[in-house]
Amino acid sequence: MKLSVLKLSISNKKSEFAYRADSISDKGVISQIFKNQNYNIVGWTQGKKLWEYHVEQSKKRPSLIVDAGANIGASVVYFLNMFDNSFVFSIEPEKENGRLLETNTASYPNKINFHGAISDCDGDLALVDPGLSDWGFRTASVEEIPPEKRIIVPGISPQTILSHPKVAHTTPLIFKVDIEGGESRLFDGDTSWMNKFPLIIIELHDWLLPFSGSSRSFLRAVARYDFDFVYRGENIFLFNRSILAPETGAQRKPKKERGRKGSS
Repeated sequence: MKLSVLKLSISNKKSEFAYRADSISDKGVISQIFKNQNYNIVGWTQGKKLWEYHVEQSKKRPSLIVDAGANIGASVVYFLNMFDNSFVFSIEPEKENGRLLETNTASYPNKINFHGAISDCDGDLALVDPGLSDWGFRTASVEEIPPEKRIIVPGISPQTILSHPKVAHTTPLIFKVDIEGGESRLFDGDTSWMNKFPLIIIELHDWLLPFSGSSRSFLRAVARYDFDFVYRGENIFLFNRSILAPETGAQRKPKKERGRKGSS
């Protein structure tokens, strides 16, 4: 694996970032996050409110950022440099991406890199390579994949992340989701964790998986809570009004959780 190194300056902090010189996706993610600033939120009123919330809350304890679909760590490095006194729990299922994620975050002590996949519950999943370069890996239930083609990865739920000992003394801030259609499974169950985060960032993948209904469970889940929706490029930014702007009036109470498939 031939690596190149990019010299970064984020929020006046210098660092280096390794990537595969022959990987179209590595160059793409670098362009999206470091050049195009896809996760820069301070230009919006809601983003400024989130920043103020982080500054105030992080005086007491670190802000928690969950990065589901961390790839080679560009978003992790961006978040850790932008948000002082933050703690990032990153999730990445693919082995080679995970190695670069470890390399690029080695100098940051305030993080956990989980080599597996986010899901609605803990348990094994199968990793699938549809041939869309290094940022297109997907997960499926183990039963969907023939035994001879299975690459098993552990799944972890948001609830398990929030109960992790190193996360217990943090304040939820951002939950970023870019998991190539895996959002269908992630939001098909207990979604009470959504209302604990001031900001959820998600890329939906109906464009990639036409007529599969991959966004349906997300749409059902988000309707239970009170978010402002702001869009940039491929991402939807969901700002939690009940946390960031409780003074705007009576907030809707979250609707009762739907049971898992087959339950009442």
